[in-house]
Amino acid sequence: MSTDLDRMFNALRQDADAIPLTEAISARRRGERRRRTQLVATAVAVVCAVVAGLAGGSWLTRDLAGPEPEPVAPPDRVVELGPPRPLNEEIAFGGRPEFALTALGGDRVYASWFAGDQLTVAAADLETGRPVWPPRALGEFDDSNGIVALPHALLAIGEHNDGTVPDQLLFIIDPDSGEVRWELPFSINDDHLLFFEAAAVLVTADGTSRGYDWGTGRVLWEELHPAERPVMSIGMHQVDGELPTGALEQHPPLLRDPRLLQITASGNLLVRDAATGAVTATRAGVAPSSHANYIAFGGRLYGYSLTEQTNRLRVSDVDGTGAPRDIFTGAPGHNITSLAACGAGRVCVLDIYDEAQVIAIDVDRGREAWRVGAPRDVELLTSAGARVLATGRSHELGTVSVLLDQDGRQVLRSDTQVVWLSSGTLLSFGATELAAVDAADGSVRVLGELPEHGRYCSWTERRVACPTATGFQVWDISPR
Repeated sequence: MSTDLDRMFNALRQDADAIPLTEAISARRRGERRRRTQLVATAVAVVCAVVAGLAGGSWLTRDLAGPEPEPVAPPDRVVELGPPRPLNEEIAFGGRPEFALTALGGDRVYASWFAGDQLTVAAADLETGRPVWPPRALGEFDDSNGIVALPHALLAIGEHNDGTVPDQLLFIIDPDSGEVRWELPFSINDDHLLFFEAAAVLVTADGTSRGYDWGTGRVLWEELHPAERPVMSIGMHQVDGELPTGALEQHPPLLRDPRLLQITASGNLLVRDAATGAVTATRAGVAPSSHANYIAFGGRLYGYSLTEQTNRLRVSDVDGTGAPRDIFTGAPGHNITSLAACGAGRVCVLDIYDEAQVIAIDVDRGREAWRVGAPRDVELLTSAGARVLATGRSHELGTVSVLLDQDGRQVLRSDTQVVWLSSGTLLSFGATELAAVDAADGSVRVLGELPEHGRYCSWTERRVACPTATGFQVWDISPR
């Protein structure tokens, strides 16, 4: 899978025992089954975070030769919010599902739920909350791996677990009618699946790459026997692009940059045009080790070792011509598990060993800007500007959300699910309480109540959509 989809599906696996909508036995069954899905890019999700161990204190070390701390920057943009007001009636599931989630794409909110071996999807208008088309049963499966919402298609994934090869089936669904346009078998464990504006791209374990037409499923291009087999295929994200609108996203799933980046078994980079498959550029020596993970944004490719005794972080220019260079080497036995942009010319990595640490690295200088301790269960890093939000969930500690400013100072620590709404405003989802968080100082303002819901809500600056035990609904959160 793409690294972001890997993270999303792994999060579903890890969360199986904690989803409120499921029976305990079913949840354990799903959790055990998904333990085999140890996806290479799990690490991209498990990210960077934060301060203060469990006692609430914090510590900070700083490269004495590095720049002095800067004043906390004002928020780029604060969003005014109002109490949540339900739009239309709840759209019913028609039973109690094992799990359910929502996703936003264009002017639609979608829900997917799995109950009685049936995978079902439905759509509502984001503006009014009214159904766009009735619930559609996609067939019988042993499990589901959720949905991905794009402006021009809804993608739903069923899982067989009956010996069918490949194990997963991707449905490409028309957002206006709910009709299935076409289907694509694939393997979560072995294949990479990426979503570009021009094509859906599938790269299989043998290195075969194909681009598919969104409307018909027609193969637009294919590379059957590449001279260099790709072991990782990813897209290029924008540093200051769209913020995620779903709880399982580190980046929006639609790749607007047309470049398909493929790291080969020999450690080189192939840059392809996702619309045609043509190779437009190559780079040698981008792999920091034989077993590494990768993420790309802002015209650069970052690769970090996963299992080696000495872990390295290597940066390679995709836009330019500079040689790849190592900008960080971890202590023996330590391991980088994720990376995200965290300000101009900086990246943050999560180093997990006995205790988790978040390390901000100056990319151009190749040295640390700051380092802070983090709760041991942080899993996901998202950022807006120079601020970093680290979130995680465990059976022992529950949900944890920590917001760091540009100098690594803890602005907020919460036991709710906190998500970005804009560069200056975040949302906090409690069990039933919805609140706004000021990114500059971490102050919290309660907006109102929502029905008890699963953690897989989605949002915009004006709307929130959540699954409940019996259905899903849209709420207006604009000021009044």
